[in-house]
Amino acid sequence: MSMLSKINNKKSKSVSVFSLIFSCLLASSGCESSPPQVNSAIPITWGESNTLQLVSQSATSSQPWRKIEVLTRGVLTIGLETAHHSGQVQLTVKNESGRRNIFKESFDLKPRSPLTVSLSVEGGQYYMVLEPHDGQILNAGLTARFQPEDPDALSGADKEREGAQQLQATQSKEGAVSYRDGNATDWFRYDAPTTETLLLKFSPEEQSKGIKAECITPTGLSFHLTGHDKVVLREAGTVWIRIYAAQADSGGGYKISAQSSPLNSISRRGIILKYNGKTATINMGIEDGIREGLKGYLQRHDGAIVDFVIESSLQRTSKARAMSFFNSSDLNQTVNFETK
Repeated sequence: MSMLSKINNKKSKSVSVFSLIFSCLLASSGCESSPPQVNSAIPITWGESNTLQLVSQSATSSQPWRKIEVLTRGVLTIGLETAHHSGQVQLTVKNESGRRNIFKESFDLKPRSPLTVSLSVEGGQYYMVLEPHDGQILNAGLTARFQPEDPDALSGADKEREGAQQLQATQSKEGAVSYRDGNATDWFRYDAPTTETLLLKFSPEEQSKGIKAECITPTGLSFHLTGHDKVVLREAGTVWIRIYAAQADSGGGYKISAQSSPLNSISRRGIILKYNGKTATINMGIEDGIREGLKGYLQRHDGAIVDFVIESSLQRTSKARAMSFFNSSDLNQTVNFETK
């Protein structure tokens, strides 16, 4: 396994690192036996900072080891930082068996001058330890981050639209996406045989972070789901839904479901002349307004639906009241009325 290493600090100081292949050709120090400490290594949460009280090793004590698991090929970045102390430390990183050093270097840590070590790794578990030199005592922070080479390496067929999972009406699907684990995207498809109103419910799990869902209608309209979205399908076709972890620290579980109801035929259309909160005045053209109680809807450019009902009818105009608020972008927009 070839391990490329790169070390940077804020002063753009760089230190060259031997690759794994070269180090294993050297003395056996690069291919050590596994120390017993790795068996009790503390799992490190990806992106988490660990403050360590470092002291010199003795015959009866040693620094605690950390371990991190990555699922696919990518770059593991380890950050070192001290806020108030200066001193020399040694960072050791071992492979998933804990028997071989893939990195071992000493650094002079200075306050507010962080260092980073970047290692190209395959999927697996890695162990790391930070040790001081010469009996020093200092507080130092250690962080571990992972950037996959391909965020969708483990997504399977549904990382592409052509491999989308089928979503049926009244059916709920569960899944999970994770950028750092190489499973960043899940696609779903809902096939509408005719015109209808589709209610999409998207619910990330409580512990999820940064998961987004995008909907694409048969006419090509694209918008992000807010969690409880109504889509008016004026023609038969396929609705595509893309659920994805957009950033390196995003991921988690989710649920997605679809509920279908008939779309009544459109009897007429109008244009919003003015609005005041949840009330709007609609121009019906040269004809009279329409009767009270008739339902209508406005579909905004971002895909959001505003449902309303006619409260009163005047000649050529009608007063409509909605559950949600109208806004300035709704002015002069076309609204639709369904027949009873």
